[in-house]
Amino acid sequence: SAVLPSDEDLDLHQLFELGAGRLRVLSIEGRDQAAKRWIEGDRGPNVDIARWAPKNCGTCGFYLPISGSLRQAFGVCANAISPEDARVVAVNHGCGAHSEAIN
Repeated sequence: SAVLPSDEDLDLHQLFELGAGRLRVLSIEGRDQAAKRWIEGDRGPNVDIARWAPKNCGTCGFYLPISGSLRQAFGVCANAISPEDARVVAVNHGCGAHSEAIN
């Protein structure tokens, strides 16, 4: 006869599914703190380079949205000539190396 999983096994399985294979995931508070740091930091919308940029990162072909609940607000820059390459940027950040500005 088949053995059904215990409640503890089911809980671990649910955590595994929710955490994409991780037993621990970032709390909502931790996520909000990271978002605050990122939006207020050097790659947010309120820095000089972003204010002077003709277009924002969210409209750039090099912008890779991150997954999860912060997808609408943040992504990673994949433009090798951008000062923001390989960094998390706010969707409304800008640097001047927008995909539409490159020939």
